Amino acid sequence: MDPERHFEAALKSPAMVTGKDREGWIGLFASDGFVEDPMEAGQYQGTANIETFWDVFIGPQPSVQFEIARDFWAGDTIMRQATVVNITEADPQQPLRVPALIRYELQGDGLRSLQAVWEPPKIIAWFAGRGLPGIKALSKHSFRMMSKAGLRNGLAFGGTLVGGLGRDRARTLVEAIRTADRGQWAERLGDATVTVGSGTDTERFDAAASRALDCVQGYAQSISGLAVQQLLVCGNHIAAFLTDADEQGALALMIRANGHGQVETLDAIWSGTPTVLTLPDPQVPSA
Repeated sequence: MDPERHFEAALKSPAMVTGKDREGWIGLFASDGFVEDPMEAGQYQGTANIETFWDVFIGPQPSVQFEIARDFWAGDTIMRQATVVNITEADPQQPLRVPALIRYELQGDGLRSLQAVWEPPKIIAWFAGRGLPGIKALSKHSFRMMSKAGLRNGLAFGGTLVGGLGRDRARTLVEAIRTADRGQWAERLGDATVTVGSGTDTERFDAAASRALDCVQGYAQSISGLAVQQLLVCGNHIAAFLTDADEQGALALMIRANGHGQVETLDAIWSGTPTVLTLPDPQVPSA
């Protein structure tokens, strides 16, 4: 599999956002595809709702750029370790930099979903730190969200600002996973759905924590030898990037937990070497 051709729709997404290609970006999604960015802040499913997402969150931004640190892929899923760089009305000189895990899932030649984990409270704090221009920008965005996306999605976004796991509990949970202790995995992931993969391979485990751990260890050799490079928390969702000592091998984790700190779903993708995929050259025919 040529990953750059296989994930072409996902690789086009940031380019089309940066280029403000509204119709092209919306056209990347399957008719029943959805956007959930960030997680728990409302799901925009179907073409009309994805149009709304663009009009509320993407279109009004003067500039949106993406810096990709590393790509992780398995089967039809790619996770991107990214920083989204925004120029906003609040401060045209100082970019707003948003660390994120962006997860795309393919459906046919397009996208089934775009989901992201980033930290809304830090974004609100950044705007608030800009004084009156920041408050004005937040007020305009809130009105736009409520009037176009609706009360339900507005309240969902607000819900990401309060409650949830919090950074300390999220780190404790990730450390429990990283230890590779079978008892910890049984306690924390006993009933979870775990998907593990790398490259063309992917495997799903339902309520089979020990087998899932063995699968992860098959890729990472020793997950306990990995260090947490980056941790992002949004409500009850966690994104974590773990690397080995020389930062060659790395593991991307996307976790949904319940209020008791137990894992409900875990997606783990291993990358053996640092790689950032780019759009394929249209002049080069596919194999």
